[in-house]
Amino acid sequence: MKIGLAGPAAAVATAASLAALVSAWLTPVATAIESTGGVAAPGAVLEAGSTSGTRGTGGTAFVAVSPKPRPVKKQPIKHKPARKPRKPSPPSAAPTPSGAPNPAQTVAQGAVFPVRGPHSFGGPENRFGAGRVGHIHQGQDVLASEGLEVLAPLSGTIITTGYQAGAAGWYVAEQAGDGLSFFYAHCQAGSVAVKAQQSVRAGQRLCLVGQTGDATGPHLHFEIWVGGWHVGNGYPVDPLPYLEAWGQ
Repeated sequence: MKIGLAGPAAAVATAASLAALVSAWLTPVATAIESTGGVAAPGAVLEAGSTSGTRGTGGTAFVAVSPKPRPVKKQPIKHKPARKPRKPSPPSAAPTPSGAPNPAQTVAQGAVFPVRGPHSFGGPENRFGAGRVGHIHQGQDVLASEGLEVLAPLSGTIITTGYQAGAAGWYVAEQAGDGLSFFYAHCQAGSVAVKAQQSVRAGQRLCLVGQTGDATGPHLHFEIWVGGWHVGNGYPVDPLPYLEAWGQ
């Protein structure tokens, strides 16, 4: 027959049994601490405030605490070097008009600059294709002092001369070789030195720089046409590449 314990007596017996178990577990831990000079062996855990087995070389009571978190080293931020700006690509050369010589070929033919004396090409408003009232600019302005000579760049035949009060003023048109035609506008009044159907040579004087017609200052309005000046399928092209080649 089994005899059971009840009431306070059973609680006392249970507590005594637990105390015996804890004591049996702590004894090896205390021994390990004492053998290492008062330092708890790895994995040993003691109650807070317990001094059992902590009388090593220092005699300081050991209190188990949670391990301190290790500081996390911050990685330095690496800044990428700024990219070097790309060099702008050089402007592409103007395409050569179909069926016409390019600027270098005209230089080889002995072409000369159409104004004898100091000059400039002005700004964007003086360029080929610039906007005008009701149309676009079909030539390149060559800014120069009034009275300077206007010359034929290449040999050819004069198509016509004339006067337009509200536009070109006094002008000359020339048919040169290899399919190019030239147009010179705003000549000084009374300075036109050639006439229609007349043959001219490269460098021959045609007129003088002026500001007749709708010009706002002295300059030569110079056009280059391919396929004929205002005839058939003729069309104007940008004269600036030619003028720059002739001015070297």
